[in-house]
Parts: sequence; structure tokens; C-alpha cells
Amino acid sequence: MTAHGFVPSSKTSIYYHCEGEGPAVLFIHAGVADARMWESQMDLAGFRTIAFDQRGFGHTEWVAEPYSNRNDALAVLDHLEIDHAVVVGCSNGAEATMQMALVAPSRVSAMVLIGAAPRGWEPEGGWQEEPYWDDLVAAFKAGDYEKVTDYEARLWLAGPGRSLDQIDPSLVALFKEMDLIPQSTESERNDHVETLEPPTNDQLDRIAAPTLVIVGEHDTPDLQEAAHYLAGRLSDRPAVVLEDTAHLPSMDQPRALKTVLEGFLASL
Repeated sequence: MTAHGFVPSSKTSIYYHCEGEGPAVLFIHAGVADARMWESQMDLAGFRTIAFDQRGFGHTEWVAEPYSNRNDALAVLDHLEIDHAVVVGCSNGAEATMQMALVAPSRVSAMVLIGAAPRGWEPEGGWQEEPYWDDLVAAFKAGDYEKVTDYEARLWLAGPGRSLDQIDPSLVALFKEMDLIPQSTESERNDHVETLEPPTNDQLDRIAAPTLVIVGEHDTPDLQEAAHYLAGRLSDRPAVVLEDTAHLPSMDQPRALKTVLEGFLASL
């Protein structure tokens, strides 16, 4: 079964897409993409998969008001009459996943965290910046969003140590298309987002959901460190390091990620 539509959530409507039947798997995208980043994982046999566009991303309109991605995700589950789901989040989608497990633990039967770092956590040596980070920030402040997507494709799709020339051009084009949409509302969204206090990192011991942590071998060193940290705090299994991918393995190594997901789901 394939379905899509919009879920009312306060003043806006959240676009969602679902496929299949069975126990629910909810995907929450990264802050440089939208629900399309999960296209290759939506056909998990024996499961009902759901992906949605966060506010200001994809088909979901940004409306200025206080909001949280965790509450919008719960609104999607409520609309679809889903009591609980395995929640798969990438990057800031993983932060939303952990927040869901904290505020509504009965709704999160298990978690998969990809390229994740909990809010409030710091790498041992402090956060590292790429050599072109200042140029990226300058382009954003100047409103040159096309240039921002160029830099972010290098950082998040290719990752440190690889070039975009090594990535399928169709993936680069899709990344830039997805990443461009939220650029103009990013500052306003950041001003309206409702954070969780205490920070997520200070509450990890409250999370009991079975957890799998995944990171790409070409993701940033900080996020690789965070992956092993999270696995030690939340899981009884080590972090999975996927080869030949960076921050977005669902796009860059879709088959490998799907295989890992299927193995984890089968173990629950």
C-alpha cells in the first residue's frame, strides 16, 4: 500500500509518504535533505514505512511559530493511527528520534541513529571545522544559497577525504535540490525551534529503546567519535561503520544501509 498526504500540525501541514503494511518504521531526514533521501529504504518487506518532510523542507511549508521536529513526528504517527514505531533518524533527524524516545518512550519501539550527535555533547578535542567553513557561512549570510549547497554537498554527501567527482552526479543534483529548499528559512526556523531541556546528552540514561548506531566511514571525525560514544551509552552492540559513504548513506550506499536495517529489524 502506498499513500501520501498532509498532516495538520498547529498552523502548518506536514507532508508524509508511506508504503507497505506491517509494523511501522518511521524515517526522519537530515537537515540538508528531505523525505526523498529515504527512497531506497521505503520498500522494507513486511513493514509499513513512513517518511515526512520537516517544516520548511520538501513539500512542507514553513509557517513562523514555535515547533519541534519530535512533536511533528508524533503528529504523523497520530494521524496514521500508529501506536509505536521503529524510528530511523539521520543527523538532526537522529536528534529528533532521541527526543521522541525521551518525551514519548512508549511510541518508540527501537531507534536507528545515523550520523548522530546528541545535543549537549562535545568531541574530546572540540568541534572541528572544514577549511572552507568560513566561506560557507559567508555565502549563507550573503544569501548565495546555490553556493551554500555546493559547499554542503562537499561536506555531507562526499565527506572529508572525498570529492564530489567520486559521487554519482544524479545524487549530487538531488542533494542540491533538496538542500536548496530550506536555506531561505533556516535562520527563522532556528529562532522558533523548541529545544529539550536538559539537553539530550544529559538524559541519555533515560532511553531504554533498543538502539543501533550507524556512521559513514567518510563522515566527519567528530561524528565518527559521536557514533562510538552513542553506541557505548545506548546500545549493547558497537556502532556500524558503513564503507564508501559519508553523512547520508541512505543515498550513497542504499543497499548496504538497507541490509543493516533489515538485520536490525529482524533482531527485535
